[in-house]
Amino acid sequence: MLPEEEQIIRYFDYLYSSKKIPVRDAFIYIGLYKSNAIYVTTPFPEEVKSRLMNKQNSANEFCQILKYCSKDASVESLADDIVLSAPYLDEFTGDIVLSMAAPISSSHEPEHLLGDVIADTSFMASDFMQGKVFEIQPSAYGTEIVITGDSIWARITPDFLFYAMSDHLDNLSFLTYKISVLRFIVLYFPLWLLISATIIIYQIKINNIKQLRVERQRFREAMLLDPATKIYNKKVYETLIFKAVIASQYAVICIDGDKIKTINDSYGHKLGDMAIMQIVEAMRAVFRESDILIRTGGDEFVVILANCPVAKALQLADKLKDNIAQRHFLNMLTVSCGVADSTDYSSFDAVLQAADQALYADKAQKRGHAGDNALR
Repeated sequence: MLPEEEQIIRYFDYLYSSKKIPVRDAFIYIGLYKSNAIYVTTPFPEEVKSRLMNKQNSANEFCQILKYCSKDASVESLADDIVLSAPYLDEFTGDIVLSMAAPISSSHEPEHLLGDVIADTSFMASDFMQGKVFEIQPSAYGTEIVITGDSIWARITPDFLFYAMSDHLDNLSFLTYKISVLRFIVLYFPLWLLISATIIIYQIKINNIKQLRVERQRFREAMLLDPATKIYNKKVYETLIFKAVIASQYAVICIDGDKIKTINDSYGHKLGDMAIMQIVEAMRAVFRESDILIRTGGDEFVVILANCPVAKALQLADKLKDNIAQRHFLNMLTVSCGVADSTDYSSFDAVLQAADQALYADKAQKRGHAGDNALR
């Protein structure tokens, strides 16, 4: 045996005999090229020793037959310094064996290869491989080992109903494990059915709860709306919307329809209702969506304008009067308005009362020009 080979054996003997590197489920040995010798590094069963120490199986002959010697491997195969055999049948043990060789070399030059560290593992002996079958297929990358379950499911499952998981063993070999989706579908169908039914029932209940909440919200909103005009009624004074608007500076406009009684008496209540809607449509055209429009009586309205100074509120009141006058409804519909803001008063009731007084002053001024009965 050459000096460098003796040095290799001493090194591996130190590693494994001193148990510095524990080895499980694998048999590790060294094949030396120049002396054509095999050196066993881990405890071996007698049948494995028989295979390795058989006179007909020297280190070179054995790995050459299986084509996993480093010195016979291609450059591509040695790129990751590992040569992996395909699973093969051990004629002595009867096991399916997978061998992995790592070159022992002073450089990557072929003439400097001294041997291989070889690990044999029983491919089918693991718990994972119980009840499994495998086949070896050529692939674009090298060799593919395909594992499937050895059952009726694997045989009856079409290819598109297999779920495949792949991982590289080395740079030219990879392992693919195929799981029959059909098996899970059929075996667990009652469970899938139960889960699906549970999800459907749960979803129906959730939808019912959401629908109930929507209906409740619609009911609450409907309770706040005047049925005829669809603007707020007095109940809005009890809501957070109202409280949020009056939390800072605001203005109030009180509005009263003129000549509504005359329209009802002369043309009937249907046209009187149409006159009310003309006022509401004009209010929607003049005021912002954020302003609170309230019908407080038959032809009486209140508008609450958030962050609106009194001068701007007066302009909007005049704009409302002009909008209604331009509609020429029966050539007689007009409104009176009163404006006040929160800067001069400490409560909403006080602001509302001041706006109401301004409204009556506006009506009184009109009566002075047209007579008491002309506006009612």
